[in-house]
Amino acid sequence: MKIFVWGTGRITGKIVGKWISLENIEAFIDNNVEIKEYMGKRVIQPSELLQESYDAIIVANLFSKQIKEQCLNLHIDVNKVIFPYENAIIQDMNQDYAFIANVLGKVYAEKIENRYHLVRGTEEYETPDIRKKVNGGYYDTDYVRIQCFDFAVKEMRKRNLHASVAEVGVFQGEFAQYINAAFPESRLYLFDTFEGFDAKEALQEVRNGNCSESFVEAYKNTNIAKVLEKMQYLDNIEVKQGFFPDSLDGLEDTFQFVSIDVDFEESIYNALCYFYPRMIEGGYIFVHDYNSDLRGVEKAVDRFEMENGMLKKMPISDANGTLAILK
Repeated sequence: MKIFVWGTGRITGKIVGKWISLENIEAFIDNNVEIKEYMGKRVIQPSELLQESYDAIIVANLFSKQIKEQCLNLHIDVNKVIFPYENAIIQDMNQDYAFIANVLGKVYAEKIENRYHLVRGTEEYETPDIRKKVNGGYYDTDYVRIQCFDFAVKEMRKRNLHASVAEVGVFQGEFAQYINAAFPESRLYLFDTFEGFDAKEALQEVRNGNCSESFVEAYKNTNIAKVLEKMQYLDNIEVKQGFFPDSLDGLEDTFQFVSIDVDFEESIYNALCYFYPRMIEGGYIFVHDYNSDLRGVEKAVDRFEMENGMLKKMPISDANGTLAILK
């Protein structure tokens, strides 16, 4: 089977080596003309697909709507295109799950079909304020996560909470930009290496079968400038570069909202140990990837609860199974 993967970023790292082997990929597709090679494979422009033969195209990025429009404009057969990460929206872009099962296997097809769908009726919700403040397609990609965050922000505003906010594991700042927009008067701490995962922890996670080497590689594509260009209230931001918790550098503060999105067990456990005691009453912690293929995330939360008692927690049915914790 001849398969092309559309994307050369972190979403590709979630798929390659997990649901499709690199050996089975003919080439990658990217709109960036400067990218000629990725993971040892050639990278082609979308228009070049017209000269290629293929059995399936897997869209491994956060711009599925735009990709679908591009395919239609280029007269590319969308029936051969799979959208694994565009199901956390009202209208599912995938139509033929038998085709997906044939390409990626029945288990993965069922994950896409059953796990990422929203309950219908969400179209009645009003557009939240933070969506009006933030540009980009991340809202449409993970509607549930952003909508739940917006509701949590409203609850915190009702309680008139005043404290700092933070994200541990920023990557390219897709979610951090919403935190910055939602808390224009709060200090926002951004904890990240901005260079990728700790090598030893990443190796251990790969050995434990919690992620693939491609997943680790994909998260190296970040830097501080790329993150800050998404932020509206730059004066409120304090960048804490380095491996957590070493990057704390003696920081003592109180928090009303914290996003933990570092994927691996030890890092998540360390983040909970630091932030949970410093959360003010009525504040929230969001732990990303709690119900996902990254099994170390749930292990970290279980470990913290065994040592500190049960948390007030609620799993969210967003694209990567975020866990909301109320202090």
